[in-house]
Amino acid sequence: MILRRAFYWWLFPSAVILPAWLLVGWAIFGGGGWTFLGLLIACPVLFIAMLAIGGIIAARRSVREARAVSWYDVGLLAAWHVSIIAFGCFIPGAAGWIAVLGILLGLAMFWVSLWELLVETRARVQLTFDAYERAAQPDQAGRPDPGFVDGGEYIVIEERRDEE
Repeated sequence: MILRRAFYWWLFPSAVILPAWLLVGWAIFGGGGWTFLGLLIACPVLFIAMLAIGGIIAARRSVREARAVSWYDVGLLAAWHVSIIAFGCFIPGAAGWIAVLGILLGLAMFWVSLWELLVETRARVQLTFDAYERAAQPDQAGRPDPGFVDGGEYIVIEERRDEE
C-alpha cells in the first residue's frame, strides 16, 4: 500500500519534474542543438500527457478514496517514468529506442487508465441503477393476485331463518 500511495502522490509533481529532467539531462550529458529543439517541442507535450493521465487516474473514485493507485498503474507508471529518466541520460545509440519505448508506454498508460476508469464507473452506475430499480418496485410477495384488484370493504350480513 505504501508503494501505491507513493505513486499517487508522485502523479502530478512528476508532470513537472520529468520534463524538466529532460532539459537538465540534455545540459549534463551534452545533447546537440537539434536535440534541444526537439526537447522544446517534446517537453510541453510530455507535461500535458502526464497531467491528462494523472487526471484520468485521479478521476477514479477508488483512487481518491484510498489515495492510492492500482497495481496496474504502479507497473506502467514505473516503467514509463524509468524510460523518461533513461531518455534524459541521452545514451548514445539507444536514445531513439528509449524514446519509442517511452511513447509506447505513455500510450499504454493512457489506455489502461481510461479502461480502469470506464470499468469502475460502469460498475458504480450499475449498482446505483439496480438500487434505484429495487426501490421503485417493492417486493411483490405480500401483494394479492394482480387479476383481483378490489380495495373495498366487505360487509357480511347473515340472515337467519327462524323455523317456526
